[in-house]
Amino acid sequence: MLAQLVSSLLSEQNGDGGWGAVPGKQSNTEATAFAVLALESAAADASRIAKAKSWLINRQNGDGSWSLSDSTNGPSWVTALAIIALSGSAEESARVIKAGNWVLEQEGGKPGLLAQLILFVTRQKRAVRLNQDLTGWPWTTGNFSWVEPTSYFMIALKRLKPQLPTNAVQERLAQAELMIYDRMCDGGGWNYGNAEVYDEKLWPYPDTTALALIATQDRRERNENRLSLRVLNQLATEADSGLALSWAAICLALYGQDVAALKSLIVQRFAKTKFLGETKTLALAVLALGEGARYFRV
Repeated sequence: MLAQLVSSLLSEQNGDGGWGAVPGKQSNTEATAFAVLALESAAADASRIAKAKSWLINRQNGDGSWSLSDSTNGPSWVTALAIIALSGSAEESARVIKAGNWVLEQEGGKPGLLAQLILFVTRQKRAVRLNQDLTGWPWTTGNFSWVEPTSYFMIALKRLKPQLPTNAVQERLAQAELMIYDRMCDGGGWNYGNAEVYDEKLWPYPDTTALALIATQDRRERNENRLSLRVLNQLATEADSGLALSWAAICLALYGQDVAALKSLIVQRFAKTKFLGETKTLALAVLALGEGARYFRV
């Protein structure tokens, strides 16, 4: 089955070397970065991988960041994915370090003084339960911090840690980890942005929980990680999404757990839906079924 998945992924590669979200769509950084990791993990055609890496390299912005695609302006969260995809190439070390330094300068935005004043004067119920002083990373520059992009950037920085200014990396990661744990749902696991909205507790999702656990895998002794690992194991048994199953398998493999049953579920899901042709899910399935978890080890 792994060979079939790799073949499907290769068949979706665009003529420019990249991949779109689904076959026939414009190449984008997210899909291409995941495809590069998947094909490398499966030791696929080296010339096809090289072409994909060239697509990524040629689209790095002058400040070191990456935009989502040729038709979108401005840096975004996909910079973290490009770093992860290229960090194993010694010849791209300078390029990746430049991107890492850009990452260190970014952080999620905070509510402005006017918004805080209005809440204080009107005594409105707070929309979300979170520590507004803790920041991670946003989807796009200057916006609110979310769990998923913060997790990606944490993984990227932890992989680059020896090549970047030590104090700056440690301070940035410490702040991001505090934010991640502050956003954890009651009982463990993570929703996309918050744990509670208008006093209503939110529920965790398997893909977000897996990503947060991957980003904090070097803190596995913490109670939050142990609780969330149990939650992820439960969520994974109930998941019917190839994306969620693949992220869960990658995460649990990094934590040393047996993922044979999850791999079987991924195969069954692909046989049933072909993942609707989604490049990201296809690539993650290749990573999960093979030895791809190593690309997310920090």
